[in-house]
Amino acid sequence: MAGREKIRRVFPGANTCRGFHSFYGNIIFHNEANRIFCLKGGPGTGKSSFMKSVASEFLNLGCDVECHHCSSDPNSLDAVVVKQAKAAILDGTAPHIVDPENPGAVDEILDFGAFWDTKGLEQLKDRILELNALKKGCFESAYRYLMCANLVQNDIEETLKPAVDKSKLSDLILDLKRELIDNAEKTGEAAGERHLFHSALTPDGGVSFIHTLADDGIKCCLLQGADSKAKSDVLKYFAGEWLMKGFDVEFFHQPLNPDRVETVLVSGGGLLLTTDPGIKEKACRVVDLDIALTPEKLRTKAGMLEKDREMVEVLLQEAVVRLKAAKSMHGELEKLYTPRMGFEAVDELKAKVIDRIKEYL
Repeated sequence: MAGREKIRRVFPGANTCRGFHSFYGNIIFHNEANRIFCLKGGPGTGKSSFMKSVASEFLNLGCDVECHHCSSDPNSLDAVVVKQAKAAILDGTAPHIVDPENPGAVDEILDFGAFWDTKGLEQLKDRILELNALKKGCFESAYRYLMCANLVQNDIEETLKPAVDKSKLSDLILDLKRELIDNAEKTGEAAGERHLFHSALTPDGGVSFIHTLADDGIKCCLLQGADSKAKSDVLKYFAGEWLMKGFDVEFFHQPLNPDRVETVLVSGGGLLLTTDPGIKEKACRVVDLDIALTPEKLRTKAGMLEKDREMVEVLLQEAVVRLKAAKSMHGELEKLYTPRMGFEAVDELKAKVIDRIKEYL
């Protein structure tokens, strides 16, 4: 494993134009898992710190670890996967409510509620209910702004559509296909797919972990262009070709509109194809889909397109303001729960879970 990162960072869910969108079922597949620990507990009860400590322990042992970050607070974790042990720990509380699918055999619940002062929290009931309602309102407001941003993004795509030279676009795609796919032999295996996010719209703005996916042995290609849907369609096309050849493919979706794809990773094929400019310095090939646009057909629409781009940015920025307000409400809730937790018991549980995961190595 020399020369490649042992830690990978992704998002299992994202704040989107349709609200919170979850790919939690793709964190680890039940038919491949040895153990899945599902954490239950309130804000400020130590779930993220618990998972960070477990991740650190197994990184120090030389294991590959996948950290799944929270889109509502990218400094917090929603899940951690220890690859060699085929084990995962995940936060099973709202908005990503998770319950055991195979209780005992694979899944088990770790109840942090057993370690808090219930009587103390009961006395804070009114304030907790108030903060939860305020937080929910902030999220709902943010999602309305994201819905508007997506509608304006759709307007950009519809404006660009008549200017696409389909023959030029086909040439670009076929040229890239010859380079990346045509010479690859079929594996003879049944291909699998996995869906996640590597970027998210968060209270800190847009956050991307694309760099943690690009190992030194991965060939990186960057797709550029103004048409978000066209880029997504090209990525889906290439992913389908790799799947037909029997290669496993990971799809990483756009955080604004989860129907769209921004990155595909073909592990067996050693290829990462993305629209994320954060990979540009590592890209061995950059393909600009705007080459297929006919400028003459866009001259009278330049002002409209510029206004649309400005409006998308304004709407996204305002959505972030509301996500930040939701995070602030969550922070107030944490201040109520944290002093009423028995963290010594949490630490004892963490040591037991670490020892149990080690049994699978």
